[in-house]
Amino acid sequence: MDRILTINNLQTAKLELQKIGVSRRGIEAMCGKMQNLNIKLCDIEIGAANILKQEMLKLGGDAAVAAGVVEGVLQSTDVILMGNRVQLQKLDLSNYHKFHLPDLEVKIKELLKLYSSHQPTLLNCRGKELKLDTTKIMGILNVTPDSFSDGDRYTDKDKAVEHALQMVREGAEIIDIGGESTRPGAQPVSSAQELERIIPVLKAIRNKSDAIISIDTNKAEVAKQAILAGADIVNDISALRFDDKMIDVLNQFPNVPIILMHMQGTPRNMQKNPHYNDVIQEILTFLQNRIKFCQQNGINKDRIIIDPGIGFGKHYNDNVEILQKIGEFRSLGVPVLLGASRKSFLKKIYEEKAEKRLSGTLATTAWASWNKIEIVRVHDVKENFRLLQTLNEIESLT
Repeated sequence: MDRILTINNLQTAKLELQKIGVSRRGIEAMCGKMQNLNIKLCDIEIGAANILKQEMLKLGGDAAVAAGVVEGVLQSTDVILMGNRVQLQKLDLSNYHKFHLPDLEVKIKELLKLYSSHQPTLLNCRGKELKLDTTKIMGILNVTPDSFSDGDRYTDKDKAVEHALQMVREGAEIIDIGGESTRPGAQPVSSAQELERIIPVLKAIRNKSDAIISIDTNKAEVAKQAILAGADIVNDISALRFDDKMIDVLNQFPNVPIILMHMQGTPRNMQKNPHYNDVIQEILTFLQNRIKFCQQNGINKDRIIIDPGIGFGKHYNDNVEILQKIGEFRSLGVPVLLGASRKSFLKKIYEEKAEKRLSGTLATTAWASWNKIEIVRVHDVKENFRLLQTLNEIESLT
């Protein structure tokens, strides 16, 4: 997938150039040029790649291509455009119709717009409008006996309802209710058992609050009954892959947004040797395809939120790289949700049990805010809200 690349140091620059097959000499010559702004374009015809390089050099920038492109050995290549924002804005491909380069220019300008001007999304949640102008908080409510962090704490309905209302008072814009654990190794439960856990809690919350409620499920029947009981958003860790009828439910309720998450495998086996050749590219491509699936089946793009799935079929290095490059997911043109709260990768940074990983969680929330990510899904609402409140105040006074 075409995207803005996040390059924080020379080592990252060299790695990205290696991925597209740049020669060793080319890497050494160009890695220093990648400290401004970089756009990765995928599978570009060789003639178009040479034109892109020529035009970027004219503007004082550059374009990296695979070794063998200039000699005509390859038929296509990924291309990394390197320059500052002004140079990339000035890139004019309008006269090169042979390789459809005017269309590519439009795509480049769209990526620049997504990167440079963060236009707030107005999310319609069954008539409730959520303005995503700053990072918003989704509070986690697990009504399960076996969730990794707070399992069995809120299986009692009254405790669960009070906790939800407390999170709303503390600053949560969305309450995400889950009735099935998705921790590594978790066993699936039936729709009936999931509904038995969530519906009484959901109805009680709805009777006491007009807060936006999300239902964390991958089952169509659970999603349908939850919406009928008052839920406003569906949060599906399978990105609509586990239940073919989920798309039908979403079409029955045209004002219900859907959160599409990336996961390799299932909760039961996702941590058994997950592997990626390029974790960011593969997750972006997966999510891009799921967005296309939604659009082809009647779900408008303005209803879609994406989640790269921290901890779901990823090793430690994968999770850290996702965080490092979380801003690249904005290239999909839909709101991004980050769910890193108390996740086990933090344990490798500092040794603590799940319920004591607040410091690491706050760091990921601050990073999300810095990268203009729209939603963070967290357990500790008050602390995360105050962090964001402080960051927003600092930013508003600059």
